Formats: sequence, structure tokens, C-alpha cells
Amino acid sequence: MALSLALTVGTAWWVFAPSDAPLRVEVRDPDGTFLYPLDESRSIEAKGPLGITRIEITRGKVWVDDSPCTNKVCIAMGKISQPGQFVACLPNQIFVRITGGKTNPEAPDAAVY
Repeated sequence: MALSLALTVGTAWWVFAPSDAPLRVEVRDPDGTFLYPLDESRSIEAKGPLGITRIEITRGKVWVDDSPCTNKVCIAMGKISQPGQFVACLPNQIFVRITGGKTNPEAPDAAVY
């Protein structure tokens, strides 16, 4: 029992421990996963089954600027800037999230939204 408990606690600490890694934007599309620094401005075109989804990174924030999906929920999700936040365009199979850095315990989460 003690070994099982130690293994569970150790694994949880390893997975959820804060990191000082630089903040990056992870973009997943049907072609793969791509990483971009959050502190460098750029425009990204991610190809999905419906067409091109345009993602913008500017001043430490990232958002979906244009998408071929019909409901445009990914655009309405707005700008994200904190580790763990994400924007998804499910119809076009595009997923954007911020990785690295330390999470902000003061920031609202999905339960608050």
C-alpha cells in the first residue's frame, strides 16, 4: 500500500509540478503538432479538412483570426495568454493551447467560465 501511495503521489507531483519552461503555442492539426514561441508575433495557417484556419500570435496572446467552420465558436473564444488555456476549432480539427511556464492559481478556470 505504501509503495502504491508513494508512486501515485510522485507521479501526480511530476505531472502537475509548475515549470519554468518558456511559454509556447502548441498548434495541432491533421498534419501534426507545431510549437511557436508566445513572445514572437506571427500569423499561422493551419490546414484542416474544411480549409485553412488562421491563427495570430501578437504581444503574448494567441487567437483564431479566421476559420472556414460554420459556427465560428473558435473565433468567439477570443484571445488566450495563460498556460493551460486553449482554443479549439472542432469542425476543422484544429487545437491551439499554451504550454510551459507556471499556471496562475488566481486565474478563472473552466468551472468559473
